[in-house]
Amino acid sequence: MIKSIQVELSIHGQRGSSAHVTQLMGVTPDELYEIGDLQGDGPRVFDVSIWNLFSVLHVDEIRAEYGQDPWGRVQWVLQLLPHNAADLFAGLRDEGYEITLSAFLITDHKENTFTVPAEVLRRLGAAGLDLELTPVSTEHMEISYRDSW
Repeated sequence: MIKSIQVELSIHGQRGSSAHVTQLMGVTPDELYEIGDLQGDGPRVFDVSIWNLFSVLHVDEIRAEYGQDPWGRVQWVLQLLPHNAADLFAGLRDEGYEITLSAFLITDHKENTFTVPAEVLRRLGAAGLDLELTPVSTEHMEISYRDSW
């Protein structure tokens, strides 16, 4: 059983800028760094631009629209994208950006088969995105699901 799904849309570029991605997509990321930004307090700097959107930071908003459906987190990210997202992503890839939509499936440790709803697959295809699935077993985790899904 899928207990929760955490979704991340990440766009990283070695030559471009996160501001360019924000302007192009019309979506404000939850996290962004530009090439040359300091990494924490140390002397190291980012050598790539980073633009990230995290579903975990928007749980109340997602629940209001999708209820307890764990795949609602993927749907929520997809609905933020402009109608021409596939073309925009293709252009960003041509500019050297890497685009990743990741879903971390937090599951009962006995689970090894997952069904992605056809509507989610259709919308992923329309947006020109692959979905990277990472199952995470709860066998050795102490997690309460009372306040999450």
